[in-house]
Amino acid sequence: MYTERKTEIINRQCYLFLIFLIGCLAGWIYEEIFYWFTEGMLRNRGILYGPWLPIYGIGALGIYAIKPMKKHPALLFFLCAVVTGVVEYVIGVISIRFFGMRLWDYRGLLWNIDGIICLRSVMSFAVMGLVFHYLLEPKAESMVRRINTKIVRIVCLVLFVVFVADCILSALFRTPITY
Repeated sequence: MYTERKTEIINRQCYLFLIFLIGCLAGWIYEEIFYWFTEGMLRNRGILYGPWLPIYGIGALGIYAIKPMKKHPALLFFLCAVVTGVVEYVIGVISIRFFGMRLWDYRGLLWNIDGIICLRSVMSFAVMGLVFHYLLEPKAESMVRRINTKIVRIVCLVLFVVFVADCILSALFRTPITY
């Protein structure tokens, strides 16, 4: 019984870590495409070297937490906007106040709050939340279920080590783009 519960917890943590990484990668891709069109260049805007933005991973976990609302698309859209707006605002305030870094700047955009969140960002994240719930997460869940649990765990462990190494190296050597 204890072993089964422990296995279940490990599998759940591994799946949540994969959700986090999917969000990180999707956010990185989104930003690269967005800034390719708006600035005409590709630049790693994240705080890490790798192709992942942790703020989007945190947002993805927040969005995943409201999965029970999936049967109510309008409510889900609204909650995705709220969750991602809160995540973006809190992380934006922390990065400015505690680290002296403004990692993004929405000043001058419609309905912004302190240049940290704005209508455009919250609406685009809400749309991405729906894409996450109706396309990405079901495919990820199906894929993870088809793969041997031991392989999933090994992949999670390797990705975790790479992610932590990136966090350490980035903290020591990377200077993120700031505004």
